Amino acid sequence: MKNRFVVTITDVNGSKQYNVRQYVKQLLLYAVLFVFVVFFFCFISIQLLLDEVRQIENKRDLMQQEYLKINEKNEQLQALIDEKTEELVKVSDRVEDLEGIVGLANKTTDETENKGNDLLERVDLASITAAQKAFVMQLLPNGVPLRGNYRVTDEWGVRLHPILRRTHSHTGTDFSVPVGTPVYATADGVADFTANGYNGGYGIMLKLEHAFGFKTFYAHLSKIVVRKGDFVKKGQLIAYSGNSGRSTGPHLHYEIRYLGVDLNPRPFVEWTMGNYTKIFEKEKSIRWHSLLAMINQLAEIQEVQASLRKERK
Repeated sequence: MKNRFVVTITDVNGSKQYNVRQYVKQLLLYAVLFVFVVFFFCFISIQLLLDEVRQIENKRDLMQQEYLKINEKNEQLQALIDEKTEELVKVSDRVEDLEGIVGLANKTTDETENKGNDLLERVDLASITAAQKAFVMQLLPNGVPLRGNYRVTDEWGVRLHPILRRTHSHTGTDFSVPVGTPVYATADGVADFTANGYNGGYGIMLKLEHAFGFKTFYAHLSKIVVRKGDFVKKGQLIAYSGNSGRSTGPHLHYEIRYLGVDLNPRPFVEWTMGNYTKIFEKEKSIRWHSLLAMINQLAEIQEVQASLRKERK
């Protein structure tokens, strides 16, 4: 009976004794078993939940990979759409002299070179007055559309596209300048197109239409200060440079087109009164002989009118 606690219960049916120590042991055993069973089921449940979580994470990773692939494909398609839109913007630029374009397209290299060589023979450049030269420089694009410091980052011609990573025709010259740099007209003209949208990668863009079939394009701008239909003078402030559209950094994209065909801006950018005849040798796709003859006639008429006004005074 040592270390035992006996409970005796007596009634009409007799007496019953209960060993409390044994019941405590059984209760403790049952309690331990219960805790173990609960722990076991919790462990199994947690493992099942962890497996489900891992499956969900795997599915999430697969979906992320698919999303990245789809997003990459979407970017490629968007780039192609932008490129096609850019081409449409170029095509939509109306052509005023179809015969001139056909002539440009069908000329052989020899014909082009001969025309450039014959120009100096057919045009008496020595007889052109300074006033006539200035008149030409006022009407046709020349010089840099910027003032101060700048850096040419991309020239006209075939290049590796910095975003699409493939070769394509770069239709202008890129000048690296900070956002907000003033942009000036390179010749007298009229604002033919002003748009603040994406414009097929050009971003905020301005087109100036000049005399005799010339146009200049100013792209990736931050702000345009002239409106469509405004007449502008050479050297007039027309916009501010930016980083809009499909651009890898702040710069001004500058184009020159003649009868819808893009020309290398470099000879025009370097064209000054001091090297007046250089442009005729470098840019041989333009019929300079007839063009200069027409401009010089207009300049002579202008000089005559100016002289008459002086006489009347």
